[in-house]
Amino acid sequence: VGTDLLRGVITSIRKEIESLGGEVHFNTALTGLERKNGQLVGITTTNGSFACETLVFAVGHSARDTFSMLMDSGLVLECKPFSVGFRAEHLQTEIDKSLYHGAAGHPALPKGEYQLSQHVSGGRCVYTFCMCPGGVVVASSSAENQVVTNGMSYHSRSERNANSAVIVQVNPSDFASADPLSGIIFQEKLENAAFRLGGGDYSAPAMRVGDFLNRKKPEHFGSVAPTYRPNAVPRDIRKCMPPAISNGIEDGIRTFARQIHNFDMYDAVLTAIESRSSSPVRIARDENGEATRLKGLYPVGEGAGYAGGIVSAAVDGMRAAERIISRFKPMRG
Repeated sequence: VGTDLLRGVITSIRKEIESLGGEVHFNTALTGLERKNGQLVGITTTNGSFACETLVFAVGHSARDTFSMLMDSGLVLECKPFSVGFRAEHLQTEIDKSLYHGAAGHPALPKGEYQLSQHVSGGRCVYTFCMCPGGVVVASSSAENQVVTNGMSYHSRSERNANSAVIVQVNPSDFASADPLSGIIFQEKLENAAFRLGGGDYSAPAMRVGDFLNRKKPEHFGSVAPTYRPNAVPRDIRKCMPPAISNGIEDGIRTFARQIHNFDMYDAVLTAIESRSSSPVRIARDENGEATRLKGLYPVGEGAGYAGGIVSAAVDGMRAAERIISRFKPMRG
């Protein structure tokens, strides 16, 4: 679809909801849950309280204040595996050549895309995620003193670079804590480290793939210009990532280069840090899809810990809708 067109799609969805009698409350945060005998009966927000016996809880995976509120409310939260790493940028023309060979550049062909994975030492998996052909790397921090990257493509996919996350799985055992929010604390430490390494002005630390693989001090960029804004600065990005993760990414890049020619291109760029691939928290729910200890609350999607991307989150939401429909209007016959 492209991020530029998606904005219009979201507006259309909102207008459709409103035309059917729904309401959309902007700048309104959920601050509490009201219950009676284990059943949800209402919610409190920054704009007042509402009676509510059924809540589809599609929280985003970066809603850290909301997760803390849920802990205080007595809901069961669990720490879960997720992945962290860097954003990799290559020339789109090089990706096209690797995938299409002599037909690269033909106007009938779409921009080349890839999806790669490999198990590396330590039993971890390194893989590419959220590949954005002809796209840009964007800033995605949600609080002060953080540097977080993500990627996007416009509908035209006409930008010079291709980008994707190159990430490695981390497990609750890496956090050395039984706190259900320890994965969030782990993320924040990495994001703060990237912020400091970039100079403390929200510039992102980045380096050429060749310097990363050869463990050389980065001094400049080459033919692949990093697209992160406000700025990307040459820094040794290993300094903001645990060695197990950096080494896993190094092994992954070398392996991926056997599948995508020039994936290890010296001038390709790695930008730190990609830390929000999926939620580090899962809100426990029962076989009916309702939150443990609170009937009527349906945790769904990526932030709740039950999806790993846009499509799977949408499917999980559809399942919740079907459960709610069957609850209020069971099928007959």
